[in-house]
Amino acid sequence: MLTFFAIIMAAAGVAHAALATYVAWRRNVRMGWSLAVLLLAVAWWGVAYGMELAVDDIALKSRWGDLKYLGVAMLPPAWLTFVLQYTGRDRWVTGRLLCLLAVVPVLTNVMLALPATHDLVRSYPPSAAFDPTPEVVAGPAFNLLLAYNYLVLLVATVLFVASMGRLARSYRRMAAVLLAAALVPWAANVLYNANVGWFATIDLTPFAFTVTGVVLVWGLFDERLVDLTPLARSAVLERMSDAVYVTDVFGRIVDANPAAVRLMGPSRAALLGRRLADTVPSRGGDAELDEVTLPGGDADAGSRTFDVSHERLVDGSGRPAGMVVVLHEITERVRDRRRLQQVLDDQSRVASELQASMVPPALPDITGIELASKYLPAGDGREVGGDFLDVFDLGEQTWGFVLGDVSGKGAAAATVSAATRYTLRALADPRSLPSDTARKVNSTLLGQTDLERHCTLVYGTLRPEGDGFAVVFTLAGHHPPIVLRADGQVEEVGALGTAIALFDQPDLHDTALHLAPGDLLCVFTDGLVEARRGRGMFGTERVAELLRSSADTPPEELSALLVDAVQQFHGDQLADDLAILILGCSKDVSGVCSAGTAHRCSTPA
Repeated sequence: MLTFFAIIMAAAGVAHAALATYVAWRRNVRMGWSLAVLLLAVAWWGVAYGMELAVDDIALKSRWGDLKYLGVAMLPPAWLTFVLQYTGRDRWVTGRLLCLLAVVPVLTNVMLALPATHDLVRSYPPSAAFDPTPEVVAGPAFNLLLAYNYLVLLVATVLFVASMGRLARSYRRMAAVLLAAALVPWAANVLYNANVGWFATIDLTPFAFTVTGVVLVWGLFDERLVDLTPLARSAVLERMSDAVYVTDVFGRIVDANPAAVRLMGPSRAALLGRRLADTVPSRGGDAELDEVTLPGGDADAGSRTFDVSHERLVDGSGRPAGMVVVLHEITERVRDRRRLQQVLDDQSRVASELQASMVPPALPDITGIELASKYLPAGDGREVGGDFLDVFDLGEQTWGFVLGDVSGKGAAAATVSAATRYTLRALADPRSLPSDTARKVNSTLLGQTDLERHCTLVYGTLRPEGDGFAVVFTLAGHHPPIVLRADGQVEEVGALGTAIALFDQPDLHDTALHLAPGDLLCVFTDGLVEARRGRGMFGTERVAELLRSSADTPPEELSALLVDAVQQFHGDQLADDLAILILGCSKDVSGVCSAGTAHRCSTPA
């Protein structure tokens, strides 16, 4: 009889070892190692107990009985560790906890290994040598180990079953099955330790644990007890507000979540089997994001807009198996986008109208002078800049010209630009020096306490003189203009002064020069020379070189060349506003009074 039970126990141990190997081979997750340790503990318990039953020598029997406690003591901590990991309490499984759980098993096996303490745990009585079925005498330490093991097993089992019961209704049957499987070895062990009937002779606990191990592994791999992904995915899909469709390889709908049913059909049954292409536009399986507009759910709702995401499905061999299509509603986002676009369009229109006030609609005709101008706002043109320019008749065969740059951008900068331009027009006088006129403009702007921006500008006068034109101008904190002579010589001209609207008494100087036939004066804002590419700027040298290499180019074409060059250097959208004004003395002028030829100027860009 003992030989029969020995074979059963050894077989149970081998079965658990096989299950442990299977778990280690099939599952590489956080709870896999603890389950494998649990199965190995039972396997060792069964094999050692089988050997204990099989041998007749009491000393050898006692030795195998002691060795089985390596598995007996290891099983409860392994079971608790497995439960903690499975129920999402990984943070509890620390090195400190594992060390605490190992204290009692280590002490038990140390006591069994030492002759002085061995009998405190278990021993065979002297009469065991003559008894074919000897019973083991439990020492006081055994009762402590038994209480410890039962407590750990109880806590782990209750925690496991309670956690499963809270997960979902579909898990409760599995929890009941597992509870029953866990109670079988409990019952066998309690009957053995309580010396009930013939259970007092044979400990069937290792064999009973075979049922628990099989249930655990079956639940792991066949019923996916530990793999919560399918249940979680199902719960998420059922509650998703996005419509999810699954199609077969022919584009027919084979599955849909409740949101998809509400969107497209009266019922799920009516939706299944329909071609998705008849309902949702696609790109023939393209996984790129589309956008589709569908009728609203009720008469007052209007249309609804969705992002459509296509994801191909493949089978195990990599062949196409169908498609997952997700419709995410973006109706409010689209409406907000349209409202934003309307606001931006209105802003661009207002900016364009304000920007138009910064330059004259057309430059005047001046006999003997060719005028050209270009104006480019920074960025995409939606924000009003602070650059402005103007050319106007002062009478007495004198014309005034101004080009300026107000600090900042937006409506406030445009207000200062307009105030500066029209104040200068009102105060300009053909008999006054440009610096005196600029000082009057400075006093006027400082008197407007709501204006808190400074302005740099070039203001000058232009009148016929001999065979050309006399130019007198002042620089109020502005970049010096560049003169291109008919012989190709290029030079910067002007004495730098103080910007407008900064100080009560600005330091301003007048510069006089003569434009002979073929000469031209190029006036510009800092958006031209300070355009950047990396750390480098376009710079005055590039402007001068382009003017020199294009000496025979008409002013209109020359202004276009400058704009093209700076855009190629910096990029299409400039970081700062750009204004250019070119005043060229015609080559056929031999005295303005006798020239008799009027040159039509160009309009600003």
